[in-house]
Amino acid sequence: MNTEMTAIPCGSRSCVGTTIPIQNFTIPACCADAKTGQCGLDSSLLALFGPSFTEACQPLAQPGTPDASCPSSASTPVTGTGLSITFPGCCRPNHSCGYELNTIAGVFQVGLGCVDATPFLNGGMPQACGDVGVAGAGGDSGGIAGAGGDSGEVAGTGGDSSSAGAAG
Repeated sequence: MNTEMTAIPCGSRSCVGTTIPIQNFTIPACCADAKTGQCGLDSSLLALFGPSFTEACQPLAQPGTPDASCPSSASTPVTGTGLSITFPGCCRPNHSCGYELNTIAGVFQVGLGCVDATPFLNGGMPQACGDVGVAGAGGDSGGIAGAGGDSGEVAGTGGDSSSAGAAG
């Protein structure tokens, strides 16, 4: 496999891939967003470790936090090695569970952060995490409110933060 690292331009930055010594190959760099200089990795080769993303260029340091309610990925065999690995669960800013791909097998640095779990789920949807549902049915997500209410005024069915609902 290719072990040469080539820097590529990305806005005002230069992006470099990473080498995974399991099969001694390089995951090439890519430019995830030229406007912001967001470097990424071409995830095509990561299919050997389980994930296969719709967008091949996955940004580095995708945000997310550890969350006990998010499960780890299913155990995935690493092609040609006899090893099997899992990725820990994390909660993405959109309140869906993802998987932490900062390392592979807890050892080899990748640095992608909390990636979308969908590619791992065979067409399934990631479960919700974080503060989902805090506002209540029909409420405003800006604060804690009862069913149909909002956090700013007393409201009835269908209220939000700018107006009262039908029964308010």
